[in-house]
Amino acid sequence: MKHDYREGKPRVSVLGDSISTFEGYTPSKGVFFDRYNQYETGLESVEDTWWMQVIRALGGQLGYNDSLAGSTVSGMLSSSATAPGRIRNLAKNGLPDLILVATGCNDWAFGVNPQEFEESYGLMVRRLKEAYPDAEIWCSTFPEGRLVDPEERFFFNMDRMISKRIYGDLIKGLADRYGLQVADLTSKGEYETIDGIHPDKKGMETLARMWLEEMT
Repeated sequence: MKHDYREGKPRVSVLGDSISTFEGYTPSKGVFFDRYNQYETGLESVEDTWWMQVIRALGGQLGYNDSLAGSTVSGMLSSSATAPGRIRNLAKNGLPDLILVATGCNDWAFGVNPQEFEESYGLMVRRLKEAYPDAEIWCSTFPEGRLVDPEERFFFNMDRMISKRIYGDLIKGLADRYGLQVADLTSKGEYETIDGIHPDKKGMETLARMWLEEMT
């Protein structure tokens, strides 16, 4: 059952990768949106991030954002989204009522075998449910980015990638199996980026709108 966002002030934690980072609010060892990239993308404050816009729109409060640039779900590393330490971090500021899982894009970008991705994502989900049995967990599929400036280059070689929809279908299947909610961002169109992956200020607004359309 979906959380009634009209009641209370839900504590919202985020488990993500570079798209969800912001200097001063996410672990310093893995920040993409540092001062330089904030300037490059037009982000003026944390209020411009997709996740803070979602939290504000839901009348919530930030719990903890454990997002690391370059991190994957797979790999069994301390930086992987399956890592117990990262999952524990989501409760640093109190048990979350709502968890936004926006990770896995790097698994797609690095060509992780879909079967390996499915196994790792399932482990992450099981650990999240065990740690936070009362939290509502939303998992997103991967949105499609587009270059605002056609003269810029893509962050990854898109032509060599496995379809995002393959990974998205796995995420949706696991969410159904474990009783989680899905924000199917792949089906929502494109968001504005500086490199095909990382959103600019307008792209953050688009991502927030996509999430909210799925959640409400």
